[in-house]
Amino acid sequence: MFLDFNQILQEHNLLKKDNHVLLAVSGGVDSIVLFHLMQNIPEAKRPKLSVAHVNHQLRPEADKEEEFVKGLADDYQIPFYSFRWDQSDHPKSGIEESARDIRYSFFEQIMKQEKMNVLMTAHHQDDQVETILMKLTRGSILSQLTGIEFSQSFSEGVLVRPLLGFSKKMLYDLADEQQWPFMEDATNFELDYMRNRFRNEIIPLLRKENSQFDQHVVQFAADLEDLLEVSWAPIEATFNEVTQKKQEGWVLSRLQFSNLSAATQRMVLKVLLDRLYENEEDLYKANYITLLQDWIMNGEVNTQLDLQGGFVSLKEYETVRFFKQKPKEPSIANAHFVLDKVDQWVQLSPHEKIGLFLLDPTNEEKLNENSLLIEEKNLHLPLTIRHRQPGDRMRYAGLKGSKKIKDIFIDEKTPIKQRSQAWLVEDSLGRILWLISYRKMNLFTAQETDKLIYVLKYKKDEY
Repeated sequence: MFLDFNQILQEHNLLKKDNHVLLAVSGGVDSIVLFHLMQNIPEAKRPKLSVAHVNHQLRPEADKEEEFVKGLADDYQIPFYSFRWDQSDHPKSGIEESARDIRYSFFEQIMKQEKMNVLMTAHHQDDQVETILMKLTRGSILSQLTGIEFSQSFSEGVLVRPLLGFSKKMLYDLADEQQWPFMEDATNFELDYMRNRFRNEIIPLLRKENSQFDQHVVQFAADLEDLLEVSWAPIEATFNEVTQKKQEGWVLSRLQFSNLSAATQRMVLKVLLDRLYENEEDLYKANYITLLQDWIMNGEVNTQLDLQGGFVSLKEYETVRFFKQKPKEPSIANAHFVLDKVDQWVQLSPHEKIGLFLLDPTNEEKLNENSLLIEEKNLHLPLTIRHRQPGDRMRYAGLKGSKKIKDIFIDEKTPIKQRSQAWLVEDSLGRILWLISYRKMNLFTAQETDKLIYVLKYKKDEY
């Protein structure tokens, strides 16, 4: 095992004198074997070593374990760093996750402080098998089933796990052969935690079915990792064709997405969700992929799905938008403004205003879709500028009778967000004169010099 271990370190370029390795040592057989294996590397190749230990104060033996690890480091004249997690700081729930966060936060602090570039932990093959089966049981996404990585970026260096290829039995056998003392954690045999139930009950039964069970699980994870790697390039290319990154999130083309095969659609959604949640503490739920696929292909337009972590998926006519919902702002649904005199601007928002003015027939003023001409006889002040309300209807040029504002938006395939932001102008008779940017009443026939003509102007700044 010594030769195999040294070969692994050599292959990963870890046998360098200028490396400074921080060994995470709990006192259990795994980390004690790792400590001695590193100590037995020939001095000419051995990197600089330090030891870090976290006393979680979770068991009566915690202080003895700390003393034991410190004594071991002192025996070999290796720098020792410890952290004691006071019981008063323990959370009422989620103790395992919190303990892990405490450990790695402490490791990172020491590495930065002492300018270390490698953190080494004693995760082994049994940990790998347990992790894969637990994730499979919980319903994790495919990429997570590759298990624990041999190395990954950490702090300002790298975190490596050189014992992943060795079983727990091999570690016990080596410690017994070399007479390396270690501290046994009795809680490893308690069944209160999911990992312990897999370790002590479920996996032993599977090993009885097949003595090569562990190797098969590890090989499955390796094959899956290879498969994901070779399939990544075409999947990423398709993803880039059908999606666009926007400041607020991602936009998916419904037409391009619908032309993909069902399997490719699911892979595109997986990549999209991975990107969406890449900086989030919680990952998305595994069923989101099939849920989104069915909704995009068969669900109604202008509908919304609320996703985990405050994310939202909004299905519009041409696109599906994915973004993180901002904290709710005060509702503007009931906002309204009054325009009650000529030569007056009313500010609707920091970027929008509307005003009423007398039209000068001698001035060739540029009129466009943001202007509404009103003959004097058709002007009934005050004008109210507001957002739509249920049941709103209006008459407009070319229409017999009236039409619901809601149906106008449907005809125009207007996204829900834009519907809620659109302004309409209502006069004192209760008539909706103008659904700004969409429809206008015909309030002007022909320009005659003996008639007073007013112009209602809407302006929106580009920002």
